[in-house]
Amino acid sequence: MKIATQHYQDSVITPYGNNHWNGKEKIDISKEKDDAVILEISAKGKRAIQLKEKNEFEQNIVQVDKSADDLPAYSGMYDVDKTISSSLENCSKEEQGFVYDIIRENFLIGNGSSVSEEERQANISLGMKKAEYAANNFISEDKKSSFLDAMESIAKLASAGKMNADGNMDYGVKKGNYLGHGSNLVYTTDGLDMMRSMDSGAYDEYQRISRESSNSDRQLNTLKYLTNWYSNAVTKNPHMVEKYEAKSDEYIEKNVKNQKVDSIFSDLKTESKSAFIESLKAFQAQNPNFLSNIVNKELSRKYWAYGIIA
Repeated sequence: MKIATQHYQDSVITPYGNNHWNGKEKIDISKEKDDAVILEISAKGKRAIQLKEKNEFEQNIVQVDKSADDLPAYSGMYDVDKTISSSLENCSKEEQGFVYDIIRENFLIGNGSSVSEEERQANISLGMKKAEYAANNFISEDKKSSFLDAMESIAKLASAGKMNADGNMDYGVKKGNYLGHGSNLVYTTDGLDMMRSMDSGAYDEYQRISRESSNSDRQLNTLKYLTNWYSNAVTKNPHMVEKYEAKSDEYIEKNVKNQKVDSIFSDLKTESKSAFIESLKAFQAQNPNFLSNIVNKELSRKYWAYGIIA
């Protein structure tokens, strides 16, 4: 049995929606939000879950490095995410990382407690100008238009997001996992997010198990609980996956499709690195106390310094 993060590329699994429990020994699941896993469980692997000796189980864990700055970031809107991934296929790691950082740092931030709503919306506007720079400088001509449309879709999704009392953002859509990359990107349903959305009682129990388990037992205990929950849930409700997917589609149609994106950074120049940086500095000089932390971070980004001729 192989256990891998969502970026493990050596396993091929068909989309989750087509893998409803049917008595065969194949299940797709995922673990916690920030440490998601996708599993392909064989008959032998399923038996391994029941092993009492943790050492035997842990020998089968494949560790995957998730620290790289250029790891993909996704919105959960499959067509949009695949368009962006395909547009970046022939780009350098630095260019790919630049785009994925837009999604992570400008669009779909995890917590917004450190900025006002006005600043959050302005940060999305900055992200769109960075996407425009990418389109003008390293996205191939035949993919430029679809890339910008896809990035705007994520910007709209971000703009419609809501923040809870703790500052955590909710963007209203499913949290899908992906296998592969580029034009071969494959979507798999995030089992834990489906539990959170469709069965709040089970999700509360999952969190309790996670809290009360020791560090050494937590992964195995939560994995077993999630696996059993999915098997039982789709037996009782064969259309659960379709209903879960439909909730996101309905949300996007109602709240995202016609959302307006802030345009405060619309005057930034995007034809070159130097033009972008100079226009951003000009914006900062005119608005010294607005979005200063985010603008300063952007100006210090290594990507901008590389290759600029003084």
